[in-house]
Amino acid sequence: MIRLQDVTKVYEGGTVAARDVSLDIQRGEFVFLVGASGSGKSTLIRLMLRQEPVTRGNLWVAGKDITKLPDWKVPYLRRSIGTVFQDFKLLPNKTVLENVAFALEVLGRPRGVIKTQVEQVLDLVGLGDKHARFPRQLSGGEQQRVSIARAFVNRPPILLADEPTGNLDPATSVGIMKLLDRINRTGTTIVMATHDHAIVDAMQRRVVALDRGKVVRDQATGRYEAVFMAGAGDRPADAEAPEEAVAPAEAVVRLETGEEE
Repeated sequence: MIRLQDVTKVYEGGTVAARDVSLDIQRGEFVFLVGASGSGKSTLIRLMLRQEPVTRGNLWVAGKDITKLPDWKVPYLRRSIGTVFQDFKLLPNKTVLENVAFALEVLGRPRGVIKTQVEQVLDLVGLGDKHARFPRQLSGGEQQRVSIARAFVNRPPILLADEPTGNLDPATSVGIMKLLDRINRTGTTIVMATHDHAIVDAMQRRVVALDRGKVVRDQATGRYEAVFMAGAGDRPADAEAPEEAVAPAEAVVRLETGEEE
């Protein structure tokens, strides 16, 4: 689904944000990118979106080598990728329904299809009764739910999330992660950059740790910090990803202020 082969990103001025990164992310996986600020996790998200060009190496997304993709084809690539950001990026003068519908309108979907899909996704994120409200009338958690609904309304095979809980309190973050977990269980591949230790430790999904642009750890079912135990799912950074997507029996999300229902 997503493959990086010796990917390096060097910004103007010589800053190396990604250094010889090689990863294979299988269909249906939920992968956390973790590391300190400046470690390169957000850069990898931007590279996968083709918001930034790769300096060296190759990067495949949804079967396409996007390092060779002409600029005019990039919008078509992004139709297969949902994106969720820390700052929501909602249109302030549009209602919840209009914000979500806009993602389908730009694709030229028929009105009937838009109505049906928007209603379904708003029910999924628990905002069916708030479709007429504007972003300023919503809490931070509700705004992020709208952002997730907009990202998922086209049923993309890939969803990229860059610090989606970064502006939220712990209890609200639990609800957002439960929602992302539910979406992942529909088969959507999710790659999420985060610095939230509690969420990563609770979810027990694949963890890719970065340090100064390099992959220093890749665990099939990991924690934010490395825990080296026999049989704990460790694998070297240069090892291949598992053939099958990681799918633990139940995602348990527990924080001091909230827990899975």
